[in-house]
Amino acid sequence: MLESLTVNEQLRARLESATRLGALGVDARDLLELFRALYDETTRVLDATVFLFAVYDEASETVEVVRQVDRGVEHEGGSFPLGKGFTSEVIRTKAPRLVRRWSTEGPPVRLLYGTETGELVTPQSGVIVPIMSGDAVLGVLSAQSYRAEAYEDADVLSLNAIAAQAGIAIKRLRVADQMAQEHQKHALQLEAVLASMNDALLIVDARGGIVRLNRAARELLCLDSASLVLGQPLERQRLEKWPKTAREIATALVPAIDAIRLGTSVADVEIELKAGQRRVLSMAASALRAPNGVLQGGVVVFHDITEQRELERLREDIFEMAWHDMGTPITVIRGQAELLLSRLSSGAGDPGASKAAAASIVRHVDRLSELLTTLFDVHCLEAGLLSLSPWPTDLSVLAREVTEGIRSSVHHEIRLVADESVVGEWDERRIRQVLMNLISNALKYSPEGSTVTVSISGGERTATVAVQDEGIGLDGTELGRLFRRGYRTESARHVAGAGLGLYFAQGIVAAHGGRMWAESKGHGLGSKFCFALPIGANHTADRPVAKTA
Repeated sequence: MLESLTVNEQLRARLESATRLGALGVDARDLLELFRALYDETTRVLDATVFLFAVYDEASETVEVVRQVDRGVEHEGGSFPLGKGFTSEVIRTKAPRLVRRWSTEGPPVRLLYGTETGELVTPQSGVIVPIMSGDAVLGVLSAQSYRAEAYEDADVLSLNAIAAQAGIAIKRLRVADQMAQEHQKHALQLEAVLASMNDALLIVDARGGIVRLNRAARELLCLDSASLVLGQPLERQRLEKWPKTAREIATALVPAIDAIRLGTSVADVEIELKAGQRRVLSMAASALRAPNGVLQGGVVVFHDITEQRELERLREDIFEMAWHDMGTPITVIRGQAELLLSRLSSGAGDPGASKAAAASIVRHVDRLSELLTTLFDVHCLEAGLLSLSPWPTDLSVLAREVTEGIRSSVHHEIRLVADESVVGEWDERRIRQVLMNLISNALKYSPEGSTVTVSISGGERTATVAVQDEGIGLDGTELGRLFRRGYRTESARHVAGAGLGLYFAQGIVAAHGGRMWAESKGHGLGSKFCFALPIGANHTADRPVAKTA
């Protein structure tokens, strides 16, 4: 094509061609765009009535035709294994092939895109060159003509030059594709890690805009797309649209993000959420920098430490309760012991007084032991270390033993209304504690001479226990708070107690898979405390049970 031009025109054409070749495929985003750029450049320098661009997979020895053109019409590609044709020959030999007369030099051509209704027209000449990267064949370019002897050696050189640029473009696309796959892989791994985190995590950019937050953070902040615009700086006026709980968190979050924007970090800031269920969070924020030191943004993490703080409060409560409630028995024990020691030392003979002093010591030591046992059991319950040892137990027999043991030492009438036998698998010692607690409370808060009724009934799946008294009674507000740790009603504050008995009893029942509740028509009208237990083997012996809410 260059022979008809003057020397200057030929030089200018070659310079323009070199410039185009240098930019060939640079903007291609995929193999299809690269095919069209290759076709356009090939048609500039030689006859490309039929044009084919294919890539080669060495592992499977398969040729994948990206696209092919016949007389200006673009057709879909296809794939085929290496065979005996010119394309396969070029791939095997890694050398170009010039075909001047196809009918005499090679096998017949089979066009994959043939659409002619009559006799199939086939190319008569062609030039096929490999696309190389070092010693590896990446693919082939093939230009064909329906004229015989349409190509010369110069055309092979021209198509080779185009193929060289195609090799560079294919390598770039493969690297980009590999990087995209790696990026997607890392993104999916990051998403999986973030999704599995129990801690709430937010990632912010250098401007302070939240660009990513995991499921735990979205649930913690109760945010949706209407109240949070990803990538936008966190403006204080926008926080007014956040839910109340999220606004409490934002009190600490906004200063932390401001610190990140300044390139500093924040550690161990505690946030107590009072809206709804009480929660305590520990917040930490760290700035993120690129290897060159440029600030990229930062990470904010919220860790729920509610349970930890509750255990700390429990220890404090137990210490305060122990200090308060052990003071009286210790004082009495010391006083009675000093009195008894004084009498024994002086030889004063008053057997009755000495016996009374010893009995008082025993009684208050028992009270002290009971208090310490209760405090220890409550601690185990809260820490999830309370063990159950279920065994076939008859509730009716157990209730009869408990009531008979109490009846002789109280000034109340205790009635037992029980089915003949109510058997289930429960921890007998723990259920005995629950019964003792409910009956003791009924006696404690009822006037002498009144009646306490203990009822035991069993169904197919559930056993129910009720303890009815004629005591001080409860109102609706008190009924909703009875089972909280340390809670005591105003009308019960004149009676000694730590407010742990009902809390612990309810925990034991819950650990058995049951429930406890209270009923009362109001102050002065008595109360009824009930609990229901599932009948059956619902627990594994000597396994610790989780604490109750």
